[in-house]
Amino acid sequence: MIIGVTGTDGSGKDMVGRLLLEKLGWPYYSLSDEIREIARERGLDLSREALASLANELRRAHSPSYLAERIVQRASGNFVVTSIRNPLECEPFRTTNKFLLVAVDAPIHIRYARTAGRDRAGEAGWTLGDFRRHEEEVEIEGGEFGQRLRKMMEMADVKIVNDGTIEELKRKVDKIVAEVNNVSSLHLG
Repeated sequence: MIIGVTGTDGSGKDMVGRLLLEKLGWPYYSLSDEIREIARERGLDLSREALASLANELRRAHSPSYLAERIVQRASGNFVVTSIRNPLECEPFRTTNKFLLVAVDAPIHIRYARTAGRDRAGEAGWTLGDFRRHEEEVEIEGGEFGQRLRKMMEMADVKIVNDGTIEELKRKVDKIVAEVNNVSSLHLG
């Protein structure tokens, strides 16, 4: 089984991925890490805007599912993959194994507060308005080769609203793990 995690910036999708890794012990991959690796290889800026631009360029040059295909080439069996931002990035995972898509979201003011403390290039000094504008212009509906988080959220099999404590988030992830374990035991007979 492959569990894919999508979500809005600052929603906690990487935390959900790490919790799934902790609970299931499966390998963990990130499409964002794939983009960062390619950017480093090319000597490019690692700002959020530059990485989004590079990801869009790669989707246009190769295919909308290029980053996911890179992971499928080296992964096998059960694994968790985070930072899926385009619906077509799900296809390589769906054709490889049983695929569960988890969407993570939180109110924008909470997400902004979470990201304000990160030390990521290009985000320093952003206001809530800058954060909202970037999300609307770049991440929500970027077309066939861009980020399409609205569509990703609609496609999700499971939705998590991460607007509480870490303990509340852990309980939500525990429910997913219980379902995954039930599905796995049904298939194993």
